[in-house]
Amino acid sequence: MKSTMSVFVALFFLELFTLANMVNLSFCTGYSYVGCIDSEREALLKLKQDLIDPSNRLASWVGDGDCCKWAGVICSDLTCYHLIHLDLSGNNFQGIQIPKCLGSLKNLRYLNLTAARFAGKIPHQLGNLSNLQYLDLSDIKLHVDKFSWLSGLSLLEHLDLSRMNLSKASDLLPVANSLPSLKTSHMSNWVKIYHKVTGLGGCHISGHLTNQLGQFKCLHTLELRDNSLSGPLPPALGELSSMTKLDLFSNTLKGAIPMLNGTISEIHFVNLTKLTSFSISENSLILQVNPNWVPPFQLDTLHLRSCHLGPHFPSWLHSQKHLSVLDISNTRISDTIPRWFWNSISLYESLNLSSNQIYGEIPNFDHPLPLVPSHGVLDLSNNAWSGSIFHLICKGENELANIDGYLKLSKNYFSGDIRDCWVNWPNLVVLNLGNNFFSGSLPISIGNLSCLQLLNLRNNRIVGIIPVSIQNCLNLNVLDMGENEFVGDIPAWMGERFSDVAHNSLSGIIPRCINNFTAMAAANSSDQDNAISYIRGGASDVFEDASVVTKGFMVEYNTILNLVKIIDISNNNFSGVPKELTNLMGLQSLNFSHNFFTGKIPENIGNMRSIESLDFSMNQLSGKVPQSMSSLSFLNHLNLSYNNLTGKIPSSTQLQSMDASSFAGNNLCGAPLPNCPEKNALVPEDRNENGNEDEDEVDWLLYVSMALGFVLGFWCFMGPLLSIEDGGTNTVTSWMAASIDLVAP
Repeated sequence: MKSTMSVFVALFFLELFTLANMVNLSFCTGYSYVGCIDSEREALLKLKQDLIDPSNRLASWVGDGDCCKWAGVICSDLTCYHLIHLDLSGNNFQGIQIPKCLGSLKNLRYLNLTAARFAGKIPHQLGNLSNLQYLDLSDIKLHVDKFSWLSGLSLLEHLDLSRMNLSKASDLLPVANSLPSLKTSHMSNWVKIYHKVTGLGGCHISGHLTNQLGQFKCLHTLELRDNSLSGPLPPALGELSSMTKLDLFSNTLKGAIPMLNGTISEIHFVNLTKLTSFSISENSLILQVNPNWVPPFQLDTLHLRSCHLGPHFPSWLHSQKHLSVLDISNTRISDTIPRWFWNSISLYESLNLSSNQIYGEIPNFDHPLPLVPSHGVLDLSNNAWSGSIFHLICKGENELANIDGYLKLSKNYFSGDIRDCWVNWPNLVVLNLGNNFFSGSLPISIGNLSCLQLLNLRNNRIVGIIPVSIQNCLNLNVLDMGENEFVGDIPAWMGERFSDVAHNSLSGIIPRCINNFTAMAAANSSDQDNAISYIRGGASDVFEDASVVTKGFMVEYNTILNLVKIIDISNNNFSGVPKELTNLMGLQSLNFSHNFFTGKIPENIGNMRSIESLDFSMNQLSGKVPQSMSSLSFLNHLNLSYNNLTGKIPSSTQLQSMDASSFAGNNLCGAPLPNCPEKNALVPEDRNENGNEDEDEVDWLLYVSMALGFVLGFWCFMGPLLSIEDGGTNTVTSWMAASIDLVAP
């Protein structure tokens, strides 16, 4: 009997539930549909009034229409009218504050305001959204002082505060830890929490990390990069057994990892068995472990740049079988590279060993060197490597064919010929061999690097002519061949953004097609479009490094080279300055010093309105300083010394502010040199070369007119006397005698 009654009750409630759903479905899909409720529609219209919408993306938010159909709005599938989803991301609200009336939409479960161009302090009224499950406030111009309002969002599962200024928010971690439903929290460029991910990168956070981090037992990811955190790392980090990613890049942390009575032991990493990504670059941290330590984790990414890792090469890396990205640059390593590391190098997608004291030679492998797979990066620069690079460049032809990245071997002691094996590297983007002891001629196969954007061969002992094949490198933005022993004429092509062939033995005249350098010819060209970039995994990093004499000093560009447009052909044997040079209106620095240039400085040099540094010193230029040079408003370094220039220096704020040494060794006068002689001072200073030619023409016409006038006047007077038939001669004779009597004493 009880069993029959139970079945009856179950069937009754099942039928009742089915009927309720049918009624609800009819209400939502039938003719009785009423749309969103008035209070929420009015709240949205009030919100629109408080917003600035220049792109008119909220055009559908009008009148008495169904607000559930408005842009960015979604209503509940069950009630059909309750507003639960509001997405205003990607708008341009022009820096206004987040409207407080958003806090009245209490049924909201999803609110996305990322990159909406809001600014200012986040209103605490958002704490009224007690049903909220997803909140994204990531925007660089937002800030918050206290997070007490966040504690009212007990259902919140996802929180993103990336890029915000959290420098004054001291209660963030305690409040975030009190949210029982929180699964993902991004406070990144800061902290990411995936069931409990914390991301707080780039949020201007300062102070110390505390042992409170140990409370996040389920923390998978901790991102605190690009902040101002300081002090030691707390031992509690070792308790985060669920941690897979730890990113403390670019802070001011110091001490041991972790700090425990001034000593370090691998026992502090025992619980981090799930760790796959570890980044503590750009700190002052010290990592010391037992040479025989075998980590409990298997990393795929490791960044330790500028930490203290040396002096020995870390042997524990031998146990890491899945590493694809390794950066141990500037870590005070003074050692050789062990053989086992070379054998495992094929694992690496990006390998940076630069700025250490690593020494030795690249070994001669019995098999092709499987170095760096496609999209690879290899940086061995600024060490003490020596010997030939033959085994690196010329072995492993098949394996190297797909390399798409950069190879940086600069600032070492490599020597010998640059072998003719570059046909194996067709996808290379950056090649930096500068500041070594390479000799011999430059191989023709360099021209096979059709994707090359930067070629740096500076300060070697390379001889011979510059191969014509390099003109096949159509993407070349930076060409630095300075301080070598190249000879012959300068090619009719050069890097469009940075060209340096200074300190060689090149000769001849500058090609007239120099004005074809499109990047330098455009004064307002987009620098970022032409930046040297290497793209991997959706991110773009600029890899660039070059040195040049500009503004009278040797400058090394290693971070902003994409913004620099330079030509440096100083210390060669060139002659002849083409007038087409003045068409390079985007050029910023021009160094023609220490050559054999003759003739005049181009009169239209004032067209180069972006020029900041101009050096024509130690040549044989003649004539006057062009008046148009006075219009170069960005010019802050000028050197015209030791030429054969003459005349008065044109007047302008720029030219008169230069040091007198900029004009020394010429026949110039006027500020900043002594004043010109009086006769020169009477000559109008704005008279240009064409004006002088016109005046010379006027003087010549004056002399001709005087001569013709004298002849004509003479014959007008003497003609009648000579024309008298009888006694004409006597008359003339009498006139001459009378004239003599008048002047006789």
